Amino acid sequence: MSSGKDSKEIVDDFVGKLKADLQNNGIQIPTLPDLSLQALFTINRDDSSIDDVTAVVARDTAMATRLVRYANSPAYRGLTRCATIKSAITRLGLQKTKNILLTMSMKEVFKTGHRSIKERMEQLWEHSMEVAALSMLISLRHRHLDGEVALLAGLVHDIGVIPILNKAKDVDEIVQNDEQLGMIIASLHGAVGKAVLKAWNFEPDLIAVVAEHENLKRDPGDDVPVDYVDVVQAANVESYQATRHRLGRINRLHIPAYRRLGYTAEDPDLHWDQSMKGMELVSRIFL
Repeated sequence: MSSGKDSKEIVDDFVGKLKADLQNNGIQIPTLPDLSLQALFTINRDDSSIDDVTAVVARDTAMATRLVRYANSPAYRGLTRCATIKSAITRLGLQKTKNILLTMSMKEVFKTGHRSIKERMEQLWEHSMEVAALSMLISLRHRHLDGEVALLAGLVHDIGVIPILNKAKDVDEIVQNDEQLGMIIASLHGAVGKAVLKAWNFEPDLIAVVAEHENLKRDPGDDVPVDYVDVVQAANVESYQATRHRLGRINRLHIPAYRRLGYTAEDPDLHWDQSMKGMELVSRIFL
């Protein structure tokens, strides 16, 4: 939608309104699928039981099937196969079940019917999937971290881009200018994403990932254990190797997160070809 303003005025107006939305809690929050919201609410209740969560999951046959399949994957498979939703949730535990259900439902959040941003949203989903896969793999080197949490953290690290795209979809001067839109996203998607995850009542460690994943100078010190911000920072940078993106041109070993994760100049390329292995892990959830 065009106006009588010149390009700079339109961009300044757009950024000003976006910043005002942030200050006034007016960001358009993407909607989580009903099942995810119900499961999140149920699991977070102090008096919730496995039966309560089972009843929620049973409302979505496709989701229930994927959850049972995941519980039977090599990472969790026991002496017998899980044949029911309840046995799958019992094997995984409530917290892991919550993270997996949120991860499964996240693909819906990245969908759009608006032609002007459809391709960008699809690219964002593919990038988020790769970062999620790499995050899970990197986290496996650190026993105090949870692979499913790392997976979810990687998947939502750029969630702040979605409200920006949705707000820009009708502003031709912005949505048709890759450079301008890229600059807006780079400067504001962390703060917008933080607002989204707060509205979704996500855990503080995941909110920190969204807010800090591109703050590559972040260094909480060697006395602070490796966390999900370190993991996603490295995964995000790795995902851009061999591309023209600005994060593909930096010296990775100058990033504190890499040192904290234990990588040195002697280590092979972090990306290894392991993104394909990671995508196999992710496919267990989404297929």
